[in-house]
Amino acid sequence: MQTVGRTIRRFREQQGYSQEAFAQKARLDRSYFGRIERGTQNLALRTLCVIAIALEVHPAELLADVEVTFPPPSGQ
Repeated sequence: MQTVGRTIRRFREQQGYSQEAFAQKARLDRSYFGRIERGTQNLALRTLCVIAIALEVHPAELLADVEVTFPPPSGQ
């Protein structure tokens, strides 16, 4: 979650929002939003979409830097 949080922070800062002002715009609790940016709070897909809408970006942009690895199929 830290990668997503860093990406959210980067977009927020590029748009000139303080953490508090952005949390208010997205209608999220400031401390909850701070935990999201620090990567200490699990993030529901719905919340990711709320943040993306407030940032005026596609949700996929917030996930672009996430590396996903899949375990090998069972039985191999």
